[in-house]
Amino acid sequence: MANRVEELPLYSKVREFWDATTAILHRSGLRKNRRLYEQIEDANDSIDANMREGFEQPTDVAFANFVFIAKGSAAEVVARMEEAYRKNHVTQDDVDQIQKLAEPLGKMMGGFIKYLCASGFTDRGRHGAAPRPRKPSTPKRRPRRRAIDSGFRIKDSG
Repeated sequence: MANRVEELPLYSKVREFWDATTAILHRSGLRKNRRLYEQIEDANDSIDANMREGFEQPTDVAFANFVFIAKGSAAEVVARMEEAYRKNHVTQDDVDQIQKLAEPLGKMMGGFIKYLCASGFTDRGRHGAAPRPRKPSTPKRRPRRRAIDSGFRIKDSG
């Protein structure tokens, strides 16, 4: 079990994708289109941030949700890079490089999501105070109260 997100094999691929995207952003003409530049930069940063935030979740299912979001952000980077190419801000080689890194990354993320969802871990081992799902309980039967005749009768004084 990994104790840090950096220990996950998937995370090294996330960093490789992040580094390549950031390098393209810094050397391209994308700064001319500030909105598109920021969309790519935000989506790229979202991949890393969601992996880190997800790793801190108490359950593997919760972590899988964050990996799913990170996977969507990687797809957004690819889509926005293709848009940047159509607007002549990046080269076809730049787009090819990102696509080449994104395809195996997406597959790894998909496999990792399936693994996390199937694992069933509800305490990933680092969260002593993590909320635990409530165990279903069977309703307790109360003993029936029986009417007790105490023999005490109230006389009618009339």
